[in-house]
Amino acid sequence: MAGGSKSSQKQSKNASNNKQVDSQIVPIPTPSDENQNNNVPIVSSFNDRIRPLLDAVDKLRHLNVAAKEGIQLPTIVVVGDQSSGKSSVLESLAGISLPRGQGICTRVPLIMRLHHHPAATPELYLEYTADGSAKKVTTDESSVANAINSATEEIAGGGKGISNNPLTLVVRKNGVPDLTMVDLPGITRVPVHGQPEDIYEQVTATIMEYINPEESIILNVLSATVDFSTCESIRMSQKVDKTGDRTLAVVTKVDKSPEGLLEKVAADDVGIGLGYVCVRNRIGEETYEEARIAEAQLFGTHPLLSKIDKSIVGVPVLAQRLVQIQATIISR
Repeated sequence: MAGGSKSSQKQSKNASNNKQVDSQIVPIPTPSDENQNNNVPIVSSFNDRIRPLLDAVDKLRHLNVAAKEGIQLPTIVVVGDQSSGKSSVLESLAGISLPRGQGICTRVPLIMRLHHHPAATPELYLEYTADGSAKKVTTDESSVANAINSATEEIAGGGKGISNNPLTLVVRKNGVPDLTMVDLPGITRVPVHGQPEDIYEQVTATIMEYINPEESIILNVLSATVDFSTCESIRMSQKVDKTGDRTLAVVTKVDKSPEGLLEKVAADDVGIGLGYVCVRNRIGEETYEEARIAEAQLFGTHPLLSKIDKSIVGVPVLAQRLVQIQATIISR
């Protein structure tokens, strides 16, 4: 009983850590009953206030003005070991399918700009520079993964190597949170056929370039199936964020390894200053709406996962946390 009480106290502290990021700058909304409805789109109350600021930052990023002037822009950087479920998290937030396959799927920095858009038909397009010329490619939900693969080949070549030249994906869709995130290649130590021998060093250099600036918020994607302390992404983020004050962890694959997850999150042995959010991503042919319903049922009824504080579970909670953090760093 004493051990259980201590775990509950740590979990409560972790839940409060999830709510303490400069709340004096941006007030934290309390989820209403309506927002707990699984059929409600993932839209934050921050959208109307933060959208103009986010557009300004995105424009500076796109024009490369800030880099030329030595100005670091506030950025949410998504990192994770290969097969950690990083792409699935981004898919859940954006409601679209990203490239999948063996090896590294993200071979260039993918800047995802999500816009809540009330129109019935989503608008998707890619922006990038290849062969010295700027390009814009319009796509749709059914073909966006192929469009990203094609653009990646133009930027990084047809092999399995990576490039530091970014690819921007703009998603204007009803129900997505207003967020801009940079997805980076998954961390792998062993090169597969077709990858350069120094692929680990290349990926590491790219990740460190993006997470090193103090303006960067690190979204560290961790699989519940592994010991967090063994994750390369944790080791890298700890190098540049020793206190963990700008690192948020999202835990995936919770349904595959629910045993001990509550204790792992509560103990926080790896020092995640912005706390944890545990999620269940889409499985198989589920729609994103079906996945959210299944996620709510999992965390509501599972004998172990239901004990995790509801303020740190679910894709809608993750979306709200990210928008809040983004609003804070942009307001600064």
